Amino acid sequence: MSEGEVKTESVGTVVVAGAANLAIAVAKLVAGLISGSAAMLSEAAHSVADTTTEVLLYLALRRGARPADRRHPFGYGKESYVWAFLAALFTFVAGAGFAITHGVTTILVHRHSGNYLASYIVLAVSFVIESVSLARAVRQVRNESRRWRTTPRRLLRLTADTTIKAVFLEDSAPSSVCSSPPSGWACPT
Repeated sequence: MSEGEVKTESVGTVVVAGAANLAIAVAKLVAGLISGSAAMLSEAAHSVADTTTEVLLYLALRRGARPADRRHPFGYGKESYVWAFLAALFTFVAGAGFAITHGVTTILVHRHSGNYLASYIVLAVSFVIESVSLARAVRQVRNESRRWRTTPRRLLRLTADTTIKAVFLEDSAPSSVCSSPPSGWACPT
């Protein structure tokens, strides 16, 4: 597998993850509007932030792959790290902002958070969609680890491809599908 094919596979993984996050955002938005759940609307905003992260990772791959030119004789490869950093920063700031806003609103208003059935349906749909994205990331990690004759864990630790790290770790984290569970339901820690 050539370096170009690896980059193409990374672009595909990021696009699948972005589409998955967008589908989850739409599901949460619909559930939030139907049920009146502030938590679901907050989660929809969080999923939009995740989708934006994938867009920034896509930019990292595309802009970092540009060939060298007169102004940049060594190419643009390092630019991908800047875009990946911005994606991580955006995820942290936007995610924290939504969580804090929702938490403060819940404490101050203290009202019913909507229909729980809609939340459970969105949780199930999110799990399925996120699993598709995770399967794509796992396949890429396995393929690249075979290519480099190393373990997937070592590959994730040492690879310079920040996008596959970001997609794999985001999709495999338990908080991907249960960052705001319905009342009375606990996510694994």
